[in-house]
Amino acid sequence: MVAWGGNGSGQTAVPGNLYSVMAIAAGGLHSLALRYDGTIVSWGSDANGQVTVPAGLAGVTAIAAGGTHSLALKSDGTVVAWGDNTSGQSTVPAGLTGVVAIAAGGTHSLALKSDGTVVAWGNNTSSQSAVPAGLS
Repeated sequence: MVAWGGNGSGQTAVPGNLYSVMAIAAGGLHSLALRYDGTIVSWGSDANGQVTVPAGLAGVTAIAAGGTHSLALKSDGTVVAWGDNTSGQSTVPAGLTGVVAIAAGGTHSLALKSDGTVVAWGNNTSSQSAVPAGLS
């Protein structure tokens, strides 16, 4: 794998042990890679814990990187978040299941459920977490 751009926090310094990658995600100053075995490799700034993957996290099918937080979608349709939580972006809503896709903004997070609905949480100063009524 090759990365380029600013490297002031090591975000483009790809680890040498990185192999079998199926997806990548770039955050503000950190990077994530999802391996085919469902595990995550992360590197770059860990100032807010965004690179410290939760112990035992496995069965991951998708990843997303926000400004200073990270998300993982597990094969059972649940979401795991870690890193900065000053705006609630790493507090996954209780009972969130049936998720098929995830995305992370600077300070907010999103999940697309199998029924076509969107769930958003975190910063809402610009209505970025206010999902329009009836959206599906």
